[in-house]
Amino acid sequence: SPYLTDPHFLRSVVYILRHDEEGAIGLILNRPTHTSIGQFLELELGSGEAIENDRPVYYGGPVEGPLMLLQECTQGDDPSIFIASDQERILDICHPHRDVPAGHPEHCGGEYRVFDGYAGWSPKQLDEELREGGWLIWHIKPAQIFEDSEGLWQTAIQQIGRDILSGGIDFSKMLGNPANN
Repeated sequence: SPYLTDPHFLRSVVYILRHDEEGAIGLILNRPTHTSIGQFLELELGSGEAIENDRPVYYGGPVEGPLMLLQECTQGDDPSIFIASDQERILDICHPHRDVPAGHPEHCGGEYRVFDGYAGWSPKQLDEELREGGWLIWHIKPAQIFEDSEGLWQTAIQQIGRDILSGGIDFSKMLGNPANN
């Protein structure tokens, strides 16, 4: 929301992983870093093993924590998201030449992103920020998580705006560019 002034979250889209009485945890989806997954894993593992993976690591938020991975799972009828913080499972998915064990249940085969850090809130903190209008809620579809990160915030704002207005406007009578209305 424009009312949230924390620079960590300016024009950010945060995917909430958990929100309960103990607090909330989420990942910023639209902040790629200039470090590749291969570079990051080589430094983290310190094994000297070259890992060829040019995808960017994403800034997940201001709280230090384990490396995390989101992967689109397209198995079954409904798409879902697999979440991992276990280093071996992340390596299984991110290392292109590593053999994934047969029947590996967490290997979905879909798009994925790796995050360094996360966004965290203490108990009731996120609830209070929501009540104060600090955040806008967007019901993101699993595939949208992996869309171009540069345009993700704009997509969210457009969808949220349409949801807010949908009760009173017939969009079939609206022109595509609001400036022309």
